[in-house]
Amino acid sequence: NIALSFLPDSYVQEDLTANQLYSISSQSKVMLSSLEEDITIYWVVASGEEDEYVEKLLHNYEDYSSRVTVEKKDPDLNPDFTNNYTDETIYNNSVIVECGDKYRYISYQDMYETSSMSYYSMYSSADEFAGESLITSAISYCTTEELPVIHILEGHGETELTESFQEALERDNLETETLSLLNSETVPEEVSCILVNAPSTDISETERDMLLDFMERGGRVLIISGTAEEEQLPNLKSVMENYGISVLEGVVVEENTDNYVYGNPVLLMPEMNSSDITDPLMEDNYQVVVPVSKALDVSEASEDVTVTSLLESSEESFLKDEGYDIETYEQEEGDVQGPLTLAALVTKDLEDDQQMQLVWIASSMMLEEAYNAYSSDANEDFILNVLEMMCEKDDSISVRSKSLTNEYLTISTADSSMIKVATMGMIPGIYLITGIVVAVRRRKR
Repeated sequence: NIALSFLPDSYVQEDLTANQLYSISSQSKVMLSSLEEDITIYWVVASGEEDEYVEKLLHNYEDYSSRVTVEKKDPDLNPDFTNNYTDETIYNNSVIVECGDKYRYISYQDMYETSSMSYYSMYSSADEFAGESLITSAISYCTTEELPVIHILEGHGETELTESFQEALERDNLETETLSLLNSETVPEEVSCILVNAPSTDISETERDMLLDFMERGGRVLIISGTAEEEQLPNLKSVMENYGISVLEGVVVEENTDNYVYGNPVLLMPEMNSSDITDPLMEDNYQVVVPVSKALDVSEASEDVTVTSLLESSEESFLKDEGYDIETYEQEEGDVQGPLTLAALVTKDLEDDQQMQLVWIASSMMLEEAYNAYSSDANEDFILNVLEMMCEKDDSISVRSKSLTNEYLTISTADSSMIKVATMGMIPGIYLITGIVVAVRRRKR
Protein backbone atom coordinates (compact mmCIF):
# COMPACT_ATOMS: atom_id res chain seq x y z
CA ASN A 1 0.00 0.00 0.00
CA ILE A 2 2.85 2.38 0.80
CA ALA A 3 4.44 1.70 -2.58
CA LEU A 4 1.16 2.19 -4.40
CA SER A 5 0.65 5.59 -2.79
CA PHE A 6 3.61 6.94 -4.75
CA LEU A 7 2.19 5.87 -8.12
CA PRO A 8 0.14 8.27 -10.28
CA ASP A 9 -3.63 7.99 -9.97
CA SER A 10 -3.90 6.75 -13.55
CA TYR A 11 -2.00 3.60 -12.56
CA VAL A 12 -3.89 2.69 -9.42
CA GLN A 13 -7.40 4.02 -10.08
CA GLU A 14 -9.76 2.79 -12.78
CA ASP A 15 -12.30 5.13 -14.36
CA LEU A 16 -15.51 3.12 -14.06
CA THR A 17 -17.86 5.92 -15.15
CA ALA A 18 -19.98 5.02 -18.18
CA ASN A 19 -18.50 7.72 -20.40
CA GLN A 20 -14.96 7.86 -18.96
CA LEU A 21 -15.75 11.25 -17.45
CA TYR A 22 -12.41 11.98 -15.85
CA SER A 23 -10.17 10.02 -18.21
CA ILE A 24 -8.35 11.88 -20.96
CA SER A 25 -8.97 10.87 -24.55
CA SER A 26 -6.47 9.76 -27.18
CA GLN A 27 -6.69 13.21 -28.83
CA SER A 28 -5.61 14.90 -25.61
CA LYS A 29 -2.84 12.38 -25.06
CA VAL A 30 -1.41 13.05 -28.53
CA MET A 31 -1.28 16.76 -27.80
CA LEU A 32 0.21 16.28 -24.33
CA SER A 33 2.90 14.00 -25.74
CA SER A 34 4.01 16.74 -28.14
CA LEU A 35 4.28 19.54 -25.57
CA GLU A 36 7.57 21.42 -25.69
CA GLU A 37 6.69 24.06 -23.09
CA ASP A 38 5.66 23.84 -19.45
CA ILE A 39 1.97 24.24 -18.65
CA THR A 40 0.59 25.32 -15.29
CA ILE A 41 -3.04 24.60 -14.48
CA TYR A 42 -4.35 26.60 -11.54
CA TRP A 43 -7.29 24.89 -9.86
CA VAL A 44 -9.25 27.56 -8.01
CA VAL A 45 -11.20 25.84 -5.24
CA ALA A 46 -11.83 26.27 -1.54
CA SER A 47 -10.96 23.42 0.79
CA GLY A 48 -13.82 20.94 1.00
CA GLU A 49 -15.49 22.18 -2.22
CA GLU A 50 -13.57 20.00 -4.67
CA ASP A 51 -15.54 18.53 -7.60
CA GLU A 52 -14.65 14.85 -7.97
CA TYR A 53 -14.69 14.86 -11.78
CA VAL A 54 -12.54 17.99 -12.04
CA GLU A 55 -10.07 16.75 -9.44
CA LYS A 56 -9.49 13.37 -11.06
CA LEU A 57 -9.37 14.87 -14.55
CA LEU A 58 -6.68 17.38 -13.54
CA HIS A 59 -4.65 14.67 -11.83
CA ASN A 60 -4.75 12.63 -15.04
CA TYR A 61 -3.39 15.57 -17.06
CA GLU A 62 -0.57 15.97 -14.56
CA ASP A 63 0.14 12.24 -14.44
CA TYR A 64 0.27 11.88 -18.21
CA SER A 65 2.74 14.67 -18.96
CA SER A 66 5.73 15.88 -16.99
CA ARG A 67 5.18 19.24 -18.71
CA VAL A 68 1.89 19.78 -16.85
CA THR A 69 1.74 21.01 -13.27
CA VAL A 70 -1.50 21.45 -11.33
CA GLU A 71 -1.50 24.04 -8.55
CA LYS A 72 -4.41 24.37 -6.17
CA LYS A 73 -5.40 27.93 -5.26
CA ASP A 74 -7.85 28.47 -2.42
CA PRO A 75 -9.77 31.72 -3.14
CA ASP A 76 -10.34 32.20 0.59
CA LEU A 77 -6.59 32.20 1.21
CA ASN A 78 -5.66 33.92 -2.09
CA PRO A 79 -8.58 36.30 -2.78
CA ASP A 80 -6.66 38.45 -5.28
CA PHE A 81 -5.02 35.65 -7.24
CA THR A 82 -7.50 35.58 -10.14
CA ASN A 83 -7.55 39.36 -10.62
CA ASN A 84 -4.66 39.13 -13.09
CA TYR A 85 -6.56 36.64 -15.24
CA THR A 86 -10.24 37.60 -15.28
CA ASP A 87 -12.79 40.02 -13.89
CA GLU A 88 -15.56 37.40 -14.04
CA THR A 89 -17.21 35.98 -10.95
CA ILE A 90 -15.02 33.12 -9.76
CA TYR A 91 -16.72 29.84 -8.92
CA ASN A 92 -15.12 27.01 -7.01
CA ASN A 93 -13.45 24.44 -9.31
CA SER A 94 -12.74 26.98 -12.03
CA VAL A 95 -9.44 26.53 -13.86
CA ILE A 96 -6.75 28.79 -15.33
CA VAL A 97 -4.39 27.29 -17.91
CA GLU A 98 -1.15 29.23 -18.37
CA CYS A 99 1.92 28.89 -20.57
CA GLY A 100 4.40 31.75 -20.69
CA ASP A 101 2.48 34.98 -21.23
CA LYS A 102 -0.65 33.28 -22.59
CA TYR A 103 -3.50 31.97 -20.49
CA ARG A 104 -7.17 31.03 -20.63
CA TYR A 105 -9.71 31.10 -17.81
CA ILE A 106 -12.28 28.29 -17.69
CA SER A 107 -15.30 28.91 -15.50
CA TYR A 108 -16.63 25.94 -13.56
CA GLN A 109 -20.09 26.81 -14.86
CA ASP A 110 -18.89 26.23 -18.43
CA MET A 111 -17.71 22.72 -17.62
CA TYR A 112 -21.25 21.46 -17.22
CA GLU A 113 -23.53 21.87 -20.21
CA THR A 114 -27.28 21.49 -19.92
CA SER A 115 -29.40 20.93 -23.01
CA SER A 116 -33.09 21.61 -22.52
CA MET A 117 -34.93 19.78 -25.25
CA SER A 118 -38.59 19.70 -26.10
CA TYR A 119 -40.81 16.73 -25.35
CA TYR A 120 -42.53 17.33 -28.67
CA SER A 121 -39.25 16.96 -30.56
CA MET A 122 -38.66 13.56 -28.89
CA TYR A 123 -35.81 14.84 -26.70
CA SER A 124 -35.29 15.04 -22.98
CA SER A 125 -32.77 16.90 -20.83
CA ALA A 126 -29.14 15.88 -21.35
CA ASP A 127 -26.30 17.08 -19.11
CA GLU A 128 -22.70 16.94 -20.31
CA PHE A 129 -19.28 17.39 -18.75
CA ALA A 130 -17.01 19.50 -20.96
CA GLY A 131 -13.99 19.59 -18.67
CA GLU A 132 -11.57 17.75 -20.93
CA SER A 133 -12.78 19.55 -24.05
CA LEU A 134 -12.18 22.97 -22.47
CA ILE A 135 -8.86 22.16 -20.79
CA THR A 136 -7.34 20.52 -23.86
CA SER A 137 -8.48 23.44 -26.00
CA ALA A 138 -6.94 25.88 -23.52
CA ILE A 139 -3.61 24.06 -23.57
CA SER A 140 -3.64 24.09 -27.37
CA TYR A 141 -4.46 27.82 -27.35
CA CYS A 142 -1.65 28.65 -24.92
CA THR A 143 0.95 26.73 -26.92
CA THR A 144 -0.04 28.06 -30.36
CA GLU A 145 1.81 31.18 -31.46
CA GLU A 146 -0.66 32.46 -34.07
CA LEU A 147 -4.28 31.37 -34.33
CA PRO A 148 -6.02 31.00 -37.71
CA VAL A 149 -8.63 33.64 -38.54
CA ILE A 150 -11.94 32.99 -40.31
CA HIS A 151 -13.23 36.13 -42.06
CA ILE A 152 -17.03 36.23 -42.10
CA LEU A 153 -18.52 38.11 -45.04
CA GLU A 154 -21.15 40.72 -44.15
CA GLY A 155 -23.37 43.21 -45.94
CA HIS A 156 -25.90 40.84 -47.56
CA GLY A 157 -28.19 39.91 -44.68
CA GLU A 158 -26.03 36.96 -43.71
CA THR A 159 -27.30 34.79 -40.86
CA GLU A 160 -25.41 35.31 -37.63
CA LEU A 161 -23.48 32.33 -36.33
CA THR A 162 -25.25 30.60 -33.47
CA GLU A 163 -23.87 31.01 -29.98
CA SER A 164 -23.18 27.28 -29.91
CA PHE A 165 -21.09 27.42 -33.08
CA GLN A 166 -19.20 30.50 -31.94
CA GLU A 167 -18.28 28.61 -28.77
CA ALA A 168 -17.23 25.62 -30.88
CA LEU A 169 -14.94 27.87 -32.95
CA GLU A 170 -13.38 29.25 -29.78
CA ARG A 171 -12.84 25.76 -28.37
CA ASP A 172 -11.22 24.83 -31.67
CA ASN A 173 -8.99 27.91 -31.39
CA LEU A 174 -10.30 29.48 -34.58
CA GLU A 175 -10.69 33.25 -34.39
CA THR A 176 -13.28 35.20 -36.38
CA GLU A 177 -13.38 38.68 -37.89
CA THR A 178 -16.00 40.32 -40.07
CA LEU A 179 -15.19 41.24 -43.66
CA SER A 180 -16.98 43.71 -45.91
CA LEU A 181 -16.11 43.96 -49.59
CA LEU A 182 -18.70 46.63 -50.41
CA ASN A 183 -16.12 49.44 -50.49
CA SER A 184 -13.06 47.39 -51.39
CA GLU A 185 -11.23 46.82 -54.64
CA THR A 186 -9.76 43.48 -53.64
CA VAL A 187 -9.77 40.96 -50.80
CA PRO A 188 -7.10 42.09 -48.30
CA GLU A 189 -3.81 40.18 -48.36
CA GLU A 190 -4.12 39.07 -44.72
CA VAL A 191 -7.34 37.16 -45.48
CA SER A 192 -6.91 33.45 -46.17
CA CYS A 193 -10.35 31.95 -45.45
CA ILE A 194 -13.82 33.45 -45.98
CA LEU A 195 -17.13 32.14 -44.64
CA VAL A 196 -20.33 33.21 -46.42
CA ASN A 197 -23.14 32.15 -44.10
CA ALA A 198 -26.64 32.07 -45.58
CA PRO A 199 -26.94 35.53 -47.21
CA SER A 200 -30.46 36.77 -47.90
CA THR A 201 -29.45 39.12 -50.74
CA ASP A 202 -26.99 38.65 -53.57
CA ILE A 203 -23.40 39.81 -53.72
CA SER A 204 -22.53 42.30 -56.45
CA GLU A 205 -20.69 41.40 -59.65
CA THR A 206 -17.68 43.29 -58.31
CA GLU A 207 -17.70 41.23 -55.10
CA ARG A 208 -18.04 38.05 -57.13
CA ASP A 209 -14.99 38.99 -59.19
CA MET A 210 -13.05 39.76 -56.01
CA LEU A 211 -13.89 36.34 -54.57
CA LEU A 212 -12.84 34.59 -57.78
CA ASP A 213 -9.56 36.54 -57.88
CA PHE A 214 -9.01 35.73 -54.19
CA MET A 215 -9.42 32.01 -54.85
CA GLU A 216 -7.14 32.09 -57.88
CA ARG A 217 -4.48 33.43 -55.48
CA GLY A 218 -4.93 30.39 -53.23
CA GLY A 219 -7.82 31.66 -51.12
CA ARG A 220 -10.37 29.38 -49.48
CA VAL A 221 -14.11 30.05 -49.37
CA LEU A 222 -16.95 28.23 -47.58
CA ILE A 223 -20.44 29.13 -48.82
CA ILE A 224 -23.50 27.99 -46.89
CA SER A 225 -26.51 28.80 -49.02
CA GLY A 226 -29.63 26.73 -49.49
CA THR A 227 -33.17 27.01 -50.78
CA ALA A 228 -34.14 30.67 -51.09
CA GLU A 229 -37.55 32.07 -50.19
CA GLU A 230 -37.19 35.03 -52.51
CA GLU A 231 -33.99 36.07 -54.30
CA GLN A 232 -32.06 33.40 -56.22
CA LEU A 233 -28.59 34.98 -55.72
CA PRO A 234 -27.28 34.63 -59.31
CA ASN A 235 -23.93 36.34 -58.64
CA LEU A 236 -23.18 34.11 -55.67
CA LYS A 237 -24.12 31.04 -57.71
CA SER A 238 -21.80 32.15 -60.50
CA VAL A 239 -18.85 31.69 -58.12
CA MET A 240 -19.53 27.96 -58.28
CA GLU A 241 -20.50 28.08 -61.95
CA ASN A 242 -17.08 29.51 -62.75
CA TYR A 243 -15.76 26.00 -62.10
CA GLY A 244 -18.46 24.26 -64.15
CA ILE A 245 -20.74 23.39 -61.23
CA SER A 246 -24.41 24.32 -61.36
CA VAL A 247 -26.44 25.28 -58.31
CA LEU A 248 -29.91 23.76 -58.79
CA GLU A 249 -32.76 25.68 -57.17
CA GLY A 250 -35.56 23.86 -55.40
CA VAL A 251 -35.89 21.41 -52.51
CA VAL A 252 -34.48 17.89 -52.37
CA VAL A 253 -37.12 15.36 -51.31
CA GLU A 254 -35.98 11.96 -50.06
CA GLU A 255 -38.09 8.82 -50.56
CA ASN A 256 -35.65 6.36 -49.01
CA THR A 257 -36.64 6.20 -45.35
CA ASP A 258 -33.03 5.34 -44.43
CA ASN A 259 -32.01 8.81 -45.57
CA TYR A 260 -34.33 11.17 -43.72
CA VAL A 261 -35.31 11.70 -40.09
CA TYR A 262 -38.40 12.35 -37.97
CA GLY A 263 -40.69 11.27 -40.77
CA ASN A 264 -39.92 14.43 -42.75
CA PRO A 265 -38.57 13.77 -46.27
CA VAL A 266 -36.86 17.19 -46.47
CA LEU A 267 -34.86 16.60 -43.26
CA LEU A 268 -32.17 14.67 -45.06
CA MET A 269 -29.69 12.24 -43.53
CA PRO A 270 -27.39 11.93 -46.54
CA GLU A 271 -24.64 9.52 -47.45
CA MET A 272 -21.15 10.81 -46.68
CA ASN A 273 -18.35 10.17 -49.14
CA SER A 274 -14.80 9.67 -47.91
CA SER A 275 -12.71 12.82 -47.47
CA ASP A 276 -10.62 14.57 -44.83
CA ILE A 277 -13.81 16.42 -43.89
CA THR A 278 -16.16 13.47 -43.52
CA ASP A 279 -13.86 10.62 -42.44
CA PRO A 280 -13.69 11.66 -38.74
CA LEU A 281 -17.49 11.65 -38.58
CA MET A 282 -17.82 8.35 -40.40
CA GLU A 283 -15.25 6.68 -38.15
CA ASP A 284 -17.28 7.65 -35.07
CA ASN A 285 -20.61 6.72 -36.71
CA TYR A 286 -22.05 10.23 -36.64
CA GLN A 287 -24.66 11.41 -39.13
CA VAL A 288 -25.27 14.95 -40.31
CA VAL A 289 -28.81 16.24 -40.83
CA VAL A 290 -29.31 18.51 -43.85
CA PRO A 291 -32.63 20.40 -43.70
CA VAL A 292 -34.40 21.94 -46.72
CA SER A 293 -31.57 21.64 -49.20
CA LYS A 294 -31.16 22.49 -52.84
CA ALA A 295 -28.67 20.56 -54.98
CA LEU A 296 -25.41 20.89 -56.88
CA ASP A 297 -24.75 19.46 -60.33
CA VAL A 298 -21.07 18.47 -60.41
CA SER A 299 -21.23 16.42 -63.61
CA GLU A 300 -19.86 19.19 -65.85
CA ALA A 301 -17.02 20.41 -63.60
CA SER A 302 -14.06 22.10 -65.28
CA GLU A 303 -11.12 19.88 -66.17
CA ASP A 304 -8.65 21.93 -64.12
CA VAL A 305 -10.43 21.33 -60.80
CA THR A 306 -11.01 18.32 -58.58
CA VAL A 307 -14.52 17.92 -57.19
CA THR A 308 -15.48 15.79 -54.19
CA SER A 309 -19.16 15.24 -53.50
CA LEU A 310 -19.16 15.33 -49.70
CA LEU A 311 -22.85 14.70 -49.01
CA GLU A 312 -25.32 12.94 -51.31
CA SER A 313 -28.98 12.00 -51.22
CA SER A 314 -30.04 8.52 -52.29
CA GLU A 315 -31.02 7.31 -55.76
CA GLU A 316 -34.65 7.48 -54.66
CA SER A 317 -34.49 11.22 -53.98
CA PHE A 318 -35.49 13.99 -56.37
CA LEU A 319 -35.39 17.78 -56.64
CA LYS A 320 -38.62 19.76 -56.80
CA ASP A 321 -38.05 23.20 -58.29
CA GLU A 322 -40.93 24.87 -56.40
CA GLY A 323 -38.66 25.52 -53.42
CA TYR A 324 -40.58 26.83 -50.42
CA ASP A 325 -43.79 26.72 -52.49
CA ILE A 326 -43.66 22.92 -52.61
CA GLU A 327 -47.18 21.44 -52.41
CA THR A 328 -46.48 17.71 -52.49
CA TYR A 329 -43.69 15.32 -51.55
CA GLU A 330 -44.73 13.02 -54.39
CA GLN A 331 -42.40 12.77 -57.38
CA GLU A 332 -43.77 14.44 -60.50
CA GLU A 333 -42.75 14.73 -64.12
CA GLY A 334 -39.86 17.14 -64.50
CA ASP A 335 -38.37 16.56 -61.05
CA VAL A 336 -34.60 15.96 -61.18
CA GLN A 337 -33.81 12.38 -60.16
CA GLY A 338 -31.21 11.59 -57.48
CA PRO A 339 -28.67 10.90 -56.24
CA LEU A 340 -28.07 14.61 -55.70
CA THR A 341 -25.04 16.38 -54.28
CA LEU A 342 -25.84 18.46 -51.18
CA ALA A 343 -22.30 19.63 -50.37
CA ALA A 344 -19.21 19.67 -52.55
CA LEU A 345 -15.52 20.46 -52.24
CA VAL A 346 -13.76 22.04 -55.23
CA THR A 347 -9.96 22.25 -55.28
CA LYS A 348 -7.50 23.56 -57.84
CA ASP A 349 -3.73 23.27 -57.65
CA LEU A 350 -1.93 26.54 -58.33
CA GLU A 351 1.67 27.65 -58.65
CA ASP A 352 4.04 27.75 -55.66
CA ASP A 353 2.25 24.80 -54.02
CA GLN A 354 -0.87 26.92 -53.49
CA GLN A 355 -4.33 25.38 -53.65
CA MET A 356 -7.71 26.98 -54.18
CA GLN A 357 -10.49 25.50 -52.06
CA LEU A 358 -14.22 26.14 -52.36
CA VAL A 359 -16.95 24.34 -50.42
CA TRP A 360 -20.65 24.91 -51.02
CA ILE A 361 -23.20 23.51 -48.55
CA ALA A 362 -26.65 23.66 -50.13
CA SER A 363 -28.65 24.14 -46.92
CA SER A 364 -28.89 27.51 -45.18
CA MET A 365 -30.22 25.94 -41.97
CA MET A 366 -27.59 23.31 -41.27
CA LEU A 367 -26.09 25.31 -38.39
CA GLU A 368 -29.41 26.09 -36.71
CA GLU A 369 -29.37 24.77 -33.17
CA ALA A 370 -32.40 22.50 -33.54
CA TYR A 371 -30.99 20.66 -36.56
CA ASN A 372 -27.55 20.52 -35.00
CA ALA A 373 -29.16 18.90 -31.94
CA TYR A 374 -30.89 16.37 -34.21
CA SER A 375 -27.43 15.38 -35.48
CA SER A 376 -25.85 15.20 -31.99
CA ASP A 377 -23.57 18.11 -32.97
CA ALA A 378 -22.36 16.35 -36.14
CA ASN A 379 -23.50 19.34 -38.24
CA GLU A 380 -21.19 21.67 -36.32
CA ASP A 381 -18.37 19.14 -36.51
CA PHE A 382 -18.80 18.82 -40.27
CA ILE A 383 -18.46 22.57 -40.80
CA LEU A 384 -15.60 22.81 -38.30
CA ASN A 385 -13.79 20.13 -40.28
CA VAL A 386 -14.21 22.23 -43.44
CA LEU A 387 -12.78 25.32 -41.75
CA GLU A 388 -9.90 23.38 -40.18
CA MET A 389 -8.96 22.04 -43.61
CA MET A 390 -9.12 25.51 -45.14
CA CYS A 391 -6.97 26.97 -42.35
CA GLU A 392 -4.50 24.08 -42.70
CA LYS A 393 -5.02 23.39 -39.02
CA ASP A 394 -3.26 20.04 -38.97
CA ASP A 395 -2.83 20.06 -35.19
CA SER A 396 -6.55 20.44 -34.56
CA ILE A 397 -7.74 18.91 -31.32
CA SER A 398 -11.46 18.28 -31.11
CA VAL A 399 -12.68 16.59 -27.94
CA ARG A 400 -16.39 16.10 -27.45
CA SER A 401 -18.18 16.79 -24.19
CA LYS A 402 -19.09 13.66 -22.22
CA SER A 403 -22.66 12.81 -21.35
CA LEU A 404 -23.55 12.56 -17.67
CA THR A 405 -26.82 10.82 -18.39
CA ASN A 406 -27.97 9.38 -21.70
CA GLU A 407 -26.57 9.60 -25.19
CA TYR A 408 -28.97 10.18 -28.08
CA LEU A 409 -28.80 8.45 -31.41
CA THR A 410 -29.65 10.01 -34.75
CA ILE A 411 -31.61 7.29 -36.51
CA SER A 412 -33.39 7.25 -39.82
CA THR A 413 -37.14 7.12 -40.28
CA ALA A 414 -36.84 3.50 -41.44
CA ASP A 415 -34.98 2.44 -38.30
CA SER A 416 -37.43 4.40 -36.16
CA SER A 417 -40.34 2.57 -37.81
CA MET A 418 -38.71 -0.82 -37.23
CA ILE A 419 -38.20 -0.01 -33.55
CA LYS A 420 -41.85 1.01 -33.25
CA VAL A 421 -42.99 -2.20 -34.94
CA ALA A 422 -40.79 -4.24 -32.62
CA THR A 423 -41.89 -2.52 -29.43
CA MET A 424 -45.57 -2.10 -30.29
CA GLY A 425 -46.17 -5.23 -32.33
CA MET A 426 -43.58 -7.98 -32.27
CA ILE A 427 -42.69 -7.99 -28.57
CA PRO A 428 -46.32 -7.90 -27.35
CA GLY A 429 -47.09 -10.54 -29.97
CA ILE A 430 -44.39 -12.82 -28.62
CA TYR A 431 -45.80 -12.47 -25.11
CA LEU A 432 -49.31 -13.19 -26.42
CA ILE A 433 -48.22 -16.32 -28.29
CA THR A 434 -46.22 -17.51 -25.29
CA GLY A 435 -49.27 -17.02 -23.08
CA ILE A 436 -51.49 -19.00 -25.46
CA VAL A 437 -48.97 -21.86 -25.63
CA VAL A 438 -48.72 -22.01 -21.83
CA ALA A 439 -52.51 -21.94 -21.46
CA VAL A 440 -52.99 -24.77 -24.02
CA ARG A 441 -50.37 -26.94 -22.29
CA ARG A 442 -52.02 -26.44 -18.91
CA ARG A 443 -55.42 -27.47 -20.31
CA LYS A 444 -53.96 -30.66 -21.79
CA ARG A 445 -52.70 -31.60 -18.35
